[in-house]
Amino acid sequence: ELFNLKRTSSQVFESENLVCLITGEGPFEAATSVATLLGQQKYHEVINLGIAGSLSDEYAVGSIHPVRSVYLVIDGKPQFKSFKSFEQGLDCVTSFERILNPEKALPLTGLAHLVDREAWGVAMAAKTLAVPFHSYKLISDQAGSLGACEVVREKADEWSQKLALHLRSILIQEEKETHSYQMDGFHFTFTTQHQFEQLLKKMSLRDELTQDEVFESLPLKKIIGEIPNPKLRAKALLSYMEGKLDPLKDQLEAGLQNWKSRFEKNGISLQTDQTWENPEIKVSFNISSDEDLKQKINSLSELKVKPFTDLRNGTFHVE
Repeated sequence: ELFNLKRTSSQVFESENLVCLITGEGPFEAATSVATLLGQQKYHEVINLGIAGSLSDEYAVGSIHPVRSVYLVIDGKPQFKSFKSFEQGLDCVTSFERILNPEKALPLTGLAHLVDREAWGVAMAAKTLAVPFHSYKLISDQAGSLGACEVVREKADEWSQKLALHLRSILIQEEKETHSYQMDGFHFTFTTQHQFEQLLKKMSLRDELTQDEVFESLPLKKIIGEIPNPKLRAKALLSYMEGKLDPLKDQLEAGLQNWKSRFEKNGISLQTDQTWENPEIKVSFNISSDEDLKQKINSLSELKVKPFTDLRNGTFHVE
């Protein structure tokens, strides 16, 4: 209610500026659900909000802390891959299993301050798709303490509201720190506004100009004259700025969309790495009957990976 979110699926709630995903429990489930969502459109930031058990009695139950680094343990053994969230804060270790007794918690005390079940999976998905990741954790209990699950269930509504209020304060602070430009005739959402600001900074650094000088050089009047819709104008402006920063990007994106479009018309989603670093393609679709399945299989029989490989290798002509 705080952000006027509307449910769009069993796990996803959306407003114009925010998307809230209920990841499910466990790092694998979190990584899968977040990666699927991030592959559907561009996001400027992933903020992981959730509860965590404290691995010491130093931190008060109900307090919220930024997470510095996220680690993973499997069967009690630390894994090599870790992710940075903030330069300062508490370290969090994500466990594949619930920590239900002190014996399970004790080996983790030397690794981190907190233990949770999802942060590493969320961070993994965000990193893979090149989306900035930040995490905040509310202390729910001392890890391994008796009756922790019951306390979490009883406090779920209260803590959800507390995390939501914390998120609102973060977004308000980000908005205060934003340099504002007069953009009459353009409609930006929170996400596209942030994207515009980041592109402006990059153009400023590359061209060794002030941000004001870069802003003055943008073809705002031309875009307004050519495009009647304010939201589409904003999209066109972002595309122009991206093209200025990376002239090959427009060609790559056009080739990619051309390759994807014939399958998307048939309800098949082809998700690829936004950074072009990962050669893997994730194929997904929904079916409700045997006939649906048959149609999808027929469409997939025509799918070729080579056009995508050619794009990654710099060949822009895609059939």
